[in-house]
Amino acid sequence: MTLVEVLAVLLLTALVITLIWTTVLTSMKYNITETKKLKMQQEANYIITDLQQIHRKCDTYRLEERDGKIWLTDCTGVVAQSDKKIGSENEFKISGLPTEQEIKAKTTDSSMNVNLVVSDPVKDKLEVSVSTVISRYKVEKEE
Repeated sequence: MTLVEVLAVLLLTALVITLIWTTVLTSMKYNITETKKLKMQQEANYIITDLQQIHRKCDTYRLEERDGKIWLTDCTGVVAQSDKKIGSENEFKISGLPTEQEIKAKTTDSSMNVNLVVSDPVKDKLEVSVSTVISRYKVEKEE
């Protein structure tokens, strides 16, 4: 084999390895992004589930944000609770929760619209949005 043939084989091998490596890195980045989106969707589902339970059990309640976490305070009604954390231990930015005024206005109603947005604290563009209606069953008390 001549030196030119060896250099040609090395060049072709380097090109093939570069293409394979680029494909692997791209797929790894995509996998990481999709995994983060899935975790954010799960966090949104946890929060919505907790909010539904709170809305159905408490006559009045208040949601507070402390240290990047959502806390239930001042729950009155069937089950009185105070300082219950909502959601899981994941570190995400959460916005779109109902305000205290919305909660006060809607606790007498049977439903409340919630547009929850969970976003990644590192990449602001990476977010998951969930829109839902939280409802309450009205129970007529027998006299």
